[in-house]
Amino acid sequence: MSHKIITASLRVAALLFLASSVMAPTTWAEDAEDQQGPLRLTLNRAIEMALAYNLDMKVAQEDIEAARERQKGARTGFLPSLSGKYSYRRPSEVPYAVIAGNQFDFADRNQYRFTGTVEQPLFSGFAILSNYQLAQLGLDVANLQLARTRLDLILQVKEAYFAILTAEKLEEVRKQSVEQLQAELRVAKDFYRVGMSPKIDVLDAEVRLAEVEQKLIRAEKSVRLTKARLNTILRRPIDQEIVVADVLGHQPYDKTYESCLETSLQGRPELLEAEKNVAQAEKEITLAKSAYYPEVSLSGNYYRAGDDAALNGSDFVDRENWDVMAEATMTFFEWGKTRYATSEKRARLRQARQAVEQIQDAIRLEVKTSYLNLETAEKNIWVAKKSVASAEENFRISKERHQEQVATATEVLDAQTRLTQAKTNHTRALAEFNVALARLVRAMGTEEAS
Repeated sequence: MSHKIITASLRVAALLFLASSVMAPTTWAEDAEDQQGPLRLTLNRAIEMALAYNLDMKVAQEDIEAARERQKGARTGFLPSLSGKYSYRRPSEVPYAVIAGNQFDFADRNQYRFTGTVEQPLFSGFAILSNYQLAQLGLDVANLQLARTRLDLILQVKEAYFAILTAEKLEEVRKQSVEQLQAELRVAKDFYRVGMSPKIDVLDAEVRLAEVEQKLIRAEKSVRLTKARLNTILRRPIDQEIVVADVLGHQPYDKTYESCLETSLQGRPELLEAEKNVAQAEKEITLAKSAYYPEVSLSGNYYRAGDDAALNGSDFVDRENWDVMAEATMTFFEWGKTRYATSEKRARLRQARQAVEQIQDAIRLEVKTSYLNLETAEKNIWVAKKSVASAEENFRISKERHQEQVATATEVLDAQTRLTQAKTNHTRALAEFNVALARLVRAMGTEEAS
């Protein structure tokens, strides 16, 4: 029988080994691709990764967990409490009486006592209820802070993503400019060798090529820095190679400013959080005023006593006893302490209400600024697009004129410089539009531009 069990176990082990051998290469290949190959990202994928791995989100989630535990702790204030006390007492003298010349003690020399108490609060001047409501509001605030962190993080990802696309497009423009200037330098040298142009044209082309090469070096550095920033946001290795999908386009935004402002005043987490702060300040006043009321509780006590540690009673005390007690406690005078505390909380309430108005003003300004920036960027796109078309045509004509010896090499180089600048302006206009739209979406307190 044992031989059969061993044989069956060996067969199961062999099957598991074969299964792991078949499945392992795929897993290793995927891991190798993740670790060694470039990280290919779309904008939505980058946002998903940031929301999953960024530490700001984890910190905000821990705040929610802490607030949830605080709420659970506040709920226990409604429930009865159970306590116990064990004591030993040895008096210096015990009470006694002398009768007919004989001394009779009325208490034990060694007094052991255990007290078990169950206490249920009945009324606390609304302090227990206020504490629980404050904990509930604290949980609401923590959730709103998570929503705010989420919106901020999405904006950071979008800005970093668009920065990569902008840097890559500008790098491509610089590379094209270098290639064009290298071609122009070759033409200038050929013309100089055959005596068709002066040497100054060659020198001018070399100087301009050096300038563009320097700009290309800076553009390459900008690409690396923008990718490092996105890697940091995504909590990836800072030198991880990133390949991003090109979404640097232009879709006209037809939502009115009034509609954007209405959306922001209804859904901004910052404003909702400020309103929760007002509610908390109101509950703080109720909590401070609870000291004006008595505290009423009901308790049940169980006693056990004796003259030894086993609590088995004695000649002077019963082994067990119990009682039920209703108790009301009230402080009548504390030199205005409660009144001062209440006045302080009222001042905090006024402060919280003023903060709501302040945040509303800030939101209005932020939406207005973002909307105007979006309008400006959209207009700049059309201007830059026309400029690129004109610069390309001007460069084409200048090259043809130079080949026919009608225009100088300087005119061609100037035309090429204007073309490079026009393409740069168009790329930056597209980037500014997309970033402005992302910031307007954030100002409205939403995640999508809908």
